[in-house]
Amino acid sequence: MKLPRIMRTVLKIIGATVLVLLIFCVWYWFAADYSYSAVSGTYAYQSDGESSVLMLRKDKVFLQERTSHGQTERAQGTWRRVGEGGIVLSAEFLPVGQVNARSDGSVDGEVQKSFLELVPSIVLWGDNSNGPRFHRMLFHSKDLDTQ
Repeated sequence: MKLPRIMRTVLKIIGATVLVLLIFCVWYWFAADYSYSAVSGTYAYQSDGESSVLMLRKDKVFLQERTSHGQTERAQGTWRRVGEGGIVLSAEFLPVGQVNARSDGSVDGEVQKSFLELVPSIVLWGDNSNGPRFHRMLFHSKDLDTQ
C-alpha cells in the first residue's frame, strides 16, 4: 500500500524535526556539562618562554609541571568546581602569567568551552579579566602520572 504524496511529505517533515531535536539534545548534554568528569583532563599553557602542563583528575587532585627560565617544578594539590563554570586550584598551584591568588594562596579560574561549546579550556583570573589560558590536550603526559 502506497501512502499519498502529502502523507509522505508530512512524515519526512516529522522525521527531520525529530532528528534535529535529537541532535540538539545530544549536543546540549555535552555542551552544558561542567561536571568533574567533563572538566578533568590535561591542559597546557605556553607563553613568553614559560610553559605548564596541568592535569585535573576526577578525584579532585591536580598535578602540574611548570617550566620557566629553564627550571622545571612540579606540584600536586586539589581543585574544585564553583558554580557552573568556576574552578579553584589550591595554594600548591604554581602560578603562570599574571595570575592573582586569593589571600589563602588558591587561584580562581573559569572553564570556557569552544568549538560548539564542546572543548573546555581553563582561564585563570589575572590582572585583567582574561588571565592565562590552559588549552585542553588530546593526550595527557605520562610524566605527570608518576608524581
